Amino acid sequence: MFNLFQKFQRFMQGRYFMDTLNKFLLVTVLVLSLISVFIFYLPVKLIFVAVELALLGWFIFRCLSRNIPSRMRENRIFEKAFNPVKSFFVLSFKKIRDRKDYRYIKCPACKAQLRVKNKKGRHTVRCPKCSNEFKKTIR
Repeated sequence: MFNLFQKFQRFMQGRYFMDTLNKFLLVTVLVLSLISVFIFYLPVKLIFVAVELALLGWFIFRCLSRNIPSRMRENRIFEKAFNPVKSFFVLSFKKIRDRKDYRYIKCPACKAQLRVKNKKGRHTVRCPKCSNEFKKTIR
């Protein structure tokens, strides 16, 4: 068993393996395969399976690739597009989680999201990023 593990380690040496794009591809393949289980109309099911296989092939190609600079470039491009979407959902989750104790407001100068205590009244808020002070009324 240990010998097999060493052979796998030697095989994977110098290969790219996992990054954010590969994790996204793997999760997408798993979600599509879960959805395709509940599809009974054959033409639509075949489309789902074809997309799954294409994404799985791309995932395996990226994992086993030895062209590391190209894979890193692809990952940077993906992260540049994916991070705003991810941060939107993370912020939405935080807003829902903190809805009783905090309010999220935007700084009028730099548009940064600020978390302030949910106390009624007029408050002076100072942005930690741009040091802008402004008045905010919480009802």
